[in-house]
Amino acid sequence: MSASKNKDDQAEHQETSKFTVSDRRHWAHEDENGALNSEPEERLPSYVQQLKDQAEAKDKQLREYIAAYKAKTAETDEIRVRLQKENENRLEQIKADFFKKLIPIVDNFKRAIDSAQSSADYESLKTGIEITHSQLLNTLKESGVETIPTSGRKFNPQTDEAFMTEDTTDPNRDNEIVEELESGYLFKDKLLKPAKVKVAKLKQ
Repeated sequence: MSASKNKDDQAEHQETSKFTVSDRRHWAHEDENGALNSEPEERLPSYVQQLKDQAEAKDKQLREYIAAYKAKTAETDEIRVRLQKENENRLEQIKADFFKKLIPIVDNFKRAIDSAQSSADYESLKTGIEITHSQLLNTLKESGVETIPTSGRKFNPQTDEAFMTEDTTDPNRDNEIVEELESGYLFKDKLLKPAKVKVAKLKQ
């Protein structure tokens, strides 16, 4: 009888252990404000939370740097465009001023031509052209353009172009400029056009 009772007690204990207790009280899952908590709050270890905060701070700082860079780039582009526009306007003004100086010279050429046609006075035409040519050279000089002097000096390949040669038996005249065929021009020490010249060459 005692053995049978022990078996019944063990069976009852095993059957009881299969059941679990679930707390169905609604206030057991409410927070301090009375709201239901469907999921438990995620709690990270302190060092993980610290790394997460640092990563978020770095990301925010990077976004600020990118925004500042874009703003600076836009400002630089605006300055570049403005300076380019100012340079273009300045260049156009320089051109206009130079052309304005040339207009009276063109007028003088026209007057000389008209005078020659009406009177057939070629001497007057020659004088008019000489005056206009002198006026043009002065205008160029005022703008920084000067002719290259060639009289009485030796040939210089930096500024001259030997267009023709002439034999000479005088060693002292070797490589000397004999004649200027076309004028050369400099603009503030920069070569615009070499002088075309005839050069003496010692006859062997």
